[in-house]
Amino acid sequence: MRCFACTASTIASMLVCSSVLAQAPAAPAGADYTTLPPEPVETQKQLEAAKVSMMQAVETAEKAMSGQSLAGRAITKDGVVTSYEVILTCNGLQKRVLVDAVNGKVTGAVVTMPAAVTKALEKTKGGVVREAAMNPAAEPPVITCAVFKDGQRHDVVVNAVDGSIVSDTMMSRFPGDAFTGQIVTLPSGLQYVDLKEGTGATPADKNAVVKVHYTGWLVDGKKFDSSVDRGEPASFALSGVIPGWTEGVGSMKVGGKRKLIVPFMLAYGERGRGPIPAKATLVFDVELLEIPNAPQQ
Repeated sequence: MRCFACTASTIASMLVCSSVLAQAPAAPAGADYTTLPPEPVETQKQLEAAKVSMMQAVETAEKAMSGQSLAGRAITKDGVVTSYEVILTCNGLQKRVLVDAVNGKVTGAVVTMPAAVTKALEKTKGGVVREAAMNPAAEPPVITCAVFKDGQRHDVVVNAVDGSIVSDTMMSRFPGDAFTGQIVTLPSGLQYVDLKEGTGATPADKNAVVKVHYTGWLVDGKKFDSSVDRGEPASFALSGVIPGWTEGVGSMKVGGKRKLIVPFMLAYGERGRGPIPAKATLVFDVELLEIPNAPQQ
């Protein structure tokens, strides 16, 4: 079990591993490293059985998208070639399309960024757009637009194939559980807001061992660790975690849940660590489940 709030020896082994892994190239998105490759004779049978060949798929994709192919591969499911993925360059931009292996239908991103922004603003009935980004690897490819209206942020996801709205999600300022309470700022710079007031005991001191569930994010909403996702609470001494946790969890009561906004000087400092960038402010939702061995009240 890992815990990115932990320090000292618990993090040392992770750092050794991460420094080695950081030198290796990232695995391609969607790559399958679990299933053994089939026998060559089986692959040949699958390809020969497809109604559309690789060459036909590439030619069809190039014609439909008015582009030049860079790569192509057959996609199989349950031993049958279902489609071909073709990467093309169109007007200097790379695009990913899928060609149906049965009927040759091409599915690819044809909605432009300005068109997606227009669709998003129609959905929110106005507002202003801060950013928009395409995810060509999604199924289907999508363009996500961050729209601000009436003091709220909407993340509107537009289908880049047909321009339909996939979702419209109201986003909180901070990742994790939403809240209505006031943020408390401590002299150290730590900020917190109680999501749920606890009724149990409070850790006696920084040497107390606590059992918690937590999730941690960067300020852009990228999740980097979660005991909740692993389905296993974390236990540790408050003296063995980052200062922001020592202070922030140390004043909680059992049964409570708190959002911690931890500045970099109370987290991993100017250099960062592992998946944590340099000078990163971190956001945690922490639920204090138990203080093992605490005196009974």
